Amino acid sequence: MLITDLPPEVLLKIFSYLHQRDLVHGVSLICEVWNELSLWPRLWKHLTFNLAYDDPGQSYTHFAKINNFIHSLVIHPSLLYQLLGNYRFAFSGIQLSNLEHLHLTDQVSGYLVDTIVQNLTSIKHFKAYFDSKFDMQRCLNSLEELKIISIDFGWYGLQNIDNNLIKFLTKQSCLKKLVLRGWQTLRSETVALILNDYHDIEQLYLSNSQISNVIVNSNLPIPGLSDFTIRSTIFDDIGISQLVKRSNNLRFIDIRECSNITFKGLTEVAKHCPLLESLKFGNSTFIINDRLNFSIQSLAEGCPKLKSITFVGIKLILDDELVCLIKATKYLECLTLSESETTSDIPLYALGKYCSNLKQITFRNCHKISADGIMYIVKHSRRLQTLKIKSCGGIGDYSNNSKIGTNDKTTGVVVDDGNTGFRQETKLQNDSERNDLLRYSDSSYQHSHLLSLDMTQCANILPRTILAIAKMCPDIRELYLTCDFLKSNEVEELTREIFDTCMFLGSININERVIELSSIQTQD
Repeated sequence: MLITDLPPEVLLKIFSYLHQRDLVHGVSLICEVWNELSLWPRLWKHLTFNLAYDDPGQSYTHFAKINNFIHSLVIHPSLLYQLLGNYRFAFSGIQLSNLEHLHLTDQVSGYLVDTIVQNLTSIKHFKAYFDSKFDMQRCLNSLEELKIISIDFGWYGLQNIDNNLIKFLTKQSCLKKLVLRGWQTLRSETVALILNDYHDIEQLYLSNSQISNVIVNSNLPIPGLSDFTIRSTIFDDIGISQLVKRSNNLRFIDIRECSNITFKGLTEVAKHCPLLESLKFGNSTFIINDRLNFSIQSLAEGCPKLKSITFVGIKLILDDELVCLIKATKYLECLTLSESETTSDIPLYALGKYCSNLKQITFRNCHKISADGIMYIVKHSRRLQTLKIKSCGGIGDYSNNSKIGTNDKTTGVVVDDGNTGFRQETKLQNDSERNDLLRYSDSSYQHSHLLSLDMTQCANILPRTILAIAKMCPDIRELYLTCDFLKSNEVEELTREIFDTCMFLGSININERVIELSSIQTQD
């Protein structure tokens, strides 16, 4: 039986797994039947324009056939301008009648927004970036005609448009998401008015270093707010404390880069956010040393529904605290740790044992994590899809000992920080719990379904370690490595062995250079 003999419904299922570029430049050229099937509406519900077409200048004929199937479009502003019929390459068949999500990938200028309002009346979700000279006042006035559910606008102009923003919000009764990136002239009093009066807004993102505690200087409840992100050097512990007391439905909090929010503020989050699912805390610009009286374990007690945790720049996170947090957050799917000097393999063993839903792990500049810990988590987290281990100097050779971790020298040590005088032994609540984790059996190992592995800037990693991990991940699709110490012939040998092991891997990014499988096969 040939593949061309398969029923249409089976072929469509197969085509749904293909990249849209392959549908355009491959499937559609096979025969008339396949060409017709390649235009199936569900295959084109979401489109990233520049990824689907090799040559955008020759794409209009195909795009005209599928444009009314598209609900979500990611596209460069100049290409959209052409498609909407305002350029010499205009194609009359473009209507985009069902388009609801529009993401413009580069700065918008001129009168493109007016053109969008006139032609794309079904737009409900709009994401774009505007240059500093863009007339945002005119933009908001134009958008009043649409019924928008979410806007995500990056703008760094100096116009004072607070009144126009309030006028726009007044006419957008369906608005649920408001993302303002930049907006340097936005006043805290205006944000306070939005929080107090527009209760339908569920997601608020503010990226303005001058936003202060004034935005929450009220006792009125904010029942609708479930997702809050702020980037401000002024917003502090008092501000986050007042916010979480007023918003008892918060599920997502991102307070990274808020240099004045400390563990005191995080304690208030743990007390008042029982529904919290995602927490992102810390700063990439400086290391957080002051722990005050905060225990990370209190997060597990106060926020049992946590699915995603990100700690950035927290120097001293003890293994016992992380293990307690991991044991309590049974729904955990994503964990990110950056700049932690005390985190060893012990939390990795705990993740493998207790977190069956884990999908993504990121460790950056955590130098006490070893290759054994990485191999362990790959073996035991069968739902893990993305693993990023970046700039972790402890990733070197791995042990052949079947009881991974029994010779670990990074646990149970005394942490003594000369800058703060902080001194505490990294000891679990009892030695039997530590030994249990160290002896946790490999017998539960199942097939790894890891799809993306990033081990860039791990300076001490060995090729045999890379190969050992690759053999555990036959499903992998993306691999990023840094092996500056290898010669060109050694790089070729390593990549060849990886390609032989990982059957779905089409390319490897090594030392910031993409090596295609086809180039290796051509040499053969």
